[in-house]
Amino acid sequence: MLMATPVTTGSEKALLRAYYTAVEGTDPEYGQGAIEKNDVPHREITHFVWLIQVPAPADIPEWQRRLNAAVDPKHGSFRVTPASAEDQRRVESGEITLQQ
Repeated sequence: MLMATPVTTGSEKALLRAYYTAVEGTDPEYGQGAIEKNDVPHREITHFVWLIQVPAPADIPEWQRRLNAAVDPKHGSFRVTPASAEDQRRVESGEITLQQ
C-alpha cells in the first residue's frame, strides 16, 4: 500500500488535514478545543475539517493520537491525513491564513 507523504511548508513544517466526527447530541466545539489544546497553527476550512501545521516530518498516526487524546471519545474523534497540494498552495498564497 502506498502511503501519502504530508505536504511540507518550508523545511521544518508539514501541513495536515484533521477531520472531526462529532457524536450526535454533543457540542461540536470540542473539535476546535482539541485543535487549540495541541497549540498548532490551524484553520477550519469546512465544517469539521481543519488544516493544521506541525513540525516536519509529520507523524500522521501520532498527530491523530494527540488530537484524539484531547477530546473525550464520548464527544467525537479525529482522522488525520496529509493535506493536498491545493491546500498547500492556498496556505502559501495567503488565501488561507492559519491562526495559532
